[in-house]
Amino acid sequence: MTYFLGRDVDVFLTLESKVTASGLAVDSNERVVLAANASATIPAMANGATVASGAILDLTGVDLSIGVSDEDVGPFFGQETTQSIELRKETTLTLTKKKNDSKFDVIFNGPCSGTQFMNASASDLIQAKRQGARFGINFSGAAMRMNDGLENPKLVTESGTTTASCYGYRLHVRMKDGTSGEVFVMRNAAFAGHTVSLSADGVQEETLEFSSMTAPIVHTPGDSSGTDFLTTLTPTEEM
Repeated sequence: MTYFLGRDVDVFLTLESKVTASGLAVDSNERVVLAANASATIPAMANGATVASGAILDLTGVDLSIGVSDEDVGPFFGQETTQSIELRKETTLTLTKKKNDSKFDVIFNGPCSGTQFMNASASDLIQAKRQGARFGINFSGAAMRMNDGLENPKLVTESGTTTASCYGYRLHVRMKDGTSGEVFVMRNAAFAGHTVSLSADGVQEETLEFSSMTAPIVHTPGDSSGTDFLTTLTPTEEM
């Protein structure tokens, strides 16, 4: 586990999708809606500049935990030693920030726009009222929808392909050392938790927790522009 102060790192949050038209935002009716990337709280990772627009501001702390889940196999006949088989990666990123609006409350808790939730059926309209966009987006044909998390993540694929995943969110953690250095990339993360700290004087901070079972990647920027991020989609065989 590694802990950073908010002044030490930049964190960028995007959809796990390269579709340029839409990201997620919260409208004036306090609902999660699809919106143009320019006005989205969580944009799609169409390009480096779009990723940079997804910076999470007012960070006070970043807690990064990286682990592996193993299973012991054996011992077999004639062998005393057990073997360990890796089952999955376990990556958790917890962000603590100053609370200045209700956007992440709504994204986590809901409601979502019923007409933009999964297949927009009658049951989806009801479910959208009590669920947030915790699992990113999905596609119903070519139409982007908010994912309800009930489908196998391996089957949640980008529009126009069956070999690239768009499940969950992507987080890019970069040290504040100018525009150089490595970027830790957390792929296919679910928005797993959201808490708010209260005091006698009011609301002070909120904590966002993201969890992923997809192996993370360390990306080395190819230039010093500050907008070189890893935007390659995750192959479905890695899910």
